[in-house]
Amino acid sequence: MSASTASTQLPDTPAAVLAALRCEQDARRDSEIRSMSLAAHWVALHPVADPSHPEACFQSPKTFAGEGSPPIDEFCVPELATKLAMTCDAAGSYLTDVIELRYRLPRLWAAILTGTVTPWRARVIAQTTVALTEQAATFVDAQTCWCANRLTPSQLSRLVDHARARYMPEALQRDQDASADKRHVTFETDQVSFDGTIHLDANLDIPDALALADAVKNGAAHLATLGSTDTLNGRRASALGDLARRQHPLPFADHDDAGQADSAAVAPPSTQLVIYAHLSTDAITHYDTGAPTRECLTGYVEQAGGRVLSADQIRAWCGRPEVQVVVKPVIDVRARLETTGYTPTARLREQVIARDRTCVFPWCGRNARRCDLDHVVPFDHDHPGQGGSTSSDNLAALCRRHHRLKTRGRWQYEMKASGEFVWTSPLGHLYLRDHTGSRAIDPPDQ
Repeated sequence: MSASTASTQLPDTPAAVLAALRCEQDARRDSEIRSMSLAAHWVALHPVADPSHPEACFQSPKTFAGEGSPPIDEFCVPELATKLAMTCDAAGSYLTDVIELRYRLPRLWAAILTGTVTPWRARVIAQTTVALTEQAATFVDAQTCWCANRLTPSQLSRLVDHARARYMPEALQRDQDASADKRHVTFETDQVSFDGTIHLDANLDIPDALALADAVKNGAAHLATLGSTDTLNGRRASALGDLARRQHPLPFADHDDAGQADSAAVAPPSTQLVIYAHLSTDAITHYDTGAPTRECLTGYVEQAGGRVLSADQIRAWCGRPEVQVVVKPVIDVRARLETTGYTPTARLREQVIARDRTCVFPWCGRNARRCDLDHVVPFDHDHPGQGGSTSSDNLAALCRRHHRLKTRGRWQYEMKASGEFVWTSPLGHLYLRDHTGSRAIDPPDQ
C-alpha cells in the first residue's frame, strides 16, 4: 500500500480521528479477551496424565498460579511460546495470569469476558494474588471485580495487605521479618551501554550512605585538583571506581615535600576484564588509526552481559594501570574440533559457547556459559563409534529447561550449518535459530 493510498483512508476531522482510535482500542480489548480465553483453553487441554497412563513418564506437572489452581503439563509452554514468538518465561508469566484469573479469581474472570473489566487491569490484580491463600484471593476477587478499572496501585496494595493480615497473619509476619533488611547493591550487568558503562543501584544504611557520599565527593574534588577535565558526574563515577580498587584510599596517598605521591601507596591492578575478541591482540595494541581503510574491530566483555565494544574502548582500558585486561585468543567458530570421549575439551567448549552465545532453543536468551552442551545426535555410551560425535558440528548450548525438553523427546532439532538449528515442535511446527535470532519457517498455509 502506498503512502498516498494510506493517507486517503485516514479520517478527515479530529472527531473522526478520535472515533477511529476508540474503535481500535475496543478491537484490541476484544482481541485480548479472545486471546486469554484461548490461553485458558490451551491450559485445559494439557492436564497432567494419570500416572498409569503410558504418557505419564513424559509429563512434568507444574502449578503456575496459586494454591488450588490445577497442575498442568509444563512442556505445553514451549509450544505456545514459540508459536507466539515469545520466550518460555514470558509465555509462562502470561499463562500464570490467565490461570490465576480463570481458577482463583472467577468474578474478575467473568467481568473480563463480559467486557466490564479491562484485561490488563485484571492481570495486574492477578499478579498480586498468586502468593495468597485461596481465602485471601477470594476476598481480593470480591473486593475488586466491581471496581478494577478505577483501582489505583496504592489502593490495590492496601487491599492485598488487608487480605494477608486477615487471612494470613503468620505468613505476613514472616514476610515482614524477612524483608526488614532493604539494603542491596545491584549491578545491571545485562543492561550495558555501548560506551562501556553499567548501571548501579543501591540501598544503604544512612551512616554508610552518607560516608560513601562524602568519599565520592572528596574523590571527585581530588581528581579535579589533579587536572581531570571530566564532568562532575564523570569524576564522581571515577572516584567510586577508585574506592573499589583502593587506588586512592581515604585519606588519599601521602605526598612528599615536592608534592609527589608515594608510589608505594598505589595498589596493584585489582580489576580483571576478560575480553573475547573478534580480532587479534596485535590489532588492539597496534591499531593504525591512520590507515586509509579502517576495519571495524570489535570484541565483547563476558562479565558485562556479552556487550560488544569497540577496539578504541578496549585499547583505552589496556592503558589503565588498575585494570588487568585478559584477551582470549581468537577462536575460529567455523573450524571443526572433535574429541573421542563424551566430555568436550576446554577449547571445544569455548568454541561452542563463542559460536552460540545463548541457548539455541528458539527465542531463549540464557547465556551459553551457563548452559549444558548437548549432543544433537545422542552420544552412544555403549558403542561410542556408533553414536553422535563430540564435535563442533554435533554440540549445541541448551539451558537446563530446554535440554530436558529435547531429552524427553518432546522437541527435536538438527544443525543445518555452523550455529544454524532447525527445531521441530510436537505439533510439527518448524523454527530456525541462527546468529540473526529466531523465526518460524512453517509453510504459509499452516
